[in-house]
Amino acid sequence: MSAAASFLVLFSIALLLSLARAQGRAPHGLAYESPMAFSPSAFDFFHPNGRQAGSQNPCAESDCSPLPMAAQVEANLGGHQSNASRSQVGAGGIAGIVFGFVFVVLLAMGVYYVTVTRRANVTRANSVKPDA
Repeated sequence: MSAAASFLVLFSIALLLSLARAQGRAPHGLAYESPMAFSPSAFDFFHPNGRQAGSQNPCAESDCSPLPMAAQVEANLGGHQSNASRSQVGAGGIAGIVFGFVFVVLLAMGVYYVTVTRRANVTRANSVKPDA
């Protein structure tokens, strides 16, 4: 069989396998989603500028705390930390964590290899040898 014929056979097998795998998948994506109606409260949540003029103060009826006032009170109570006392992990810290994890995994693989090799050598040395 020539090189071109073998390439054609391998290409057709790969094509058939990929087509067979694609047939088993269910269609997915935004085009296959069924539309859903929003409730009026959900519509108001996603369109905050569409409120009526009469509801300028949403906390008047339920006696809740408006968000800007709550943030101001929290800042005055000491919930705010200065930048000097805040511990931030930079790019070097993240790289150190990643390299440390890789090192631990490689070390564990090395220990496993040494253990398996020693066990195989011990069983090979203890096997019964026929007399020559």
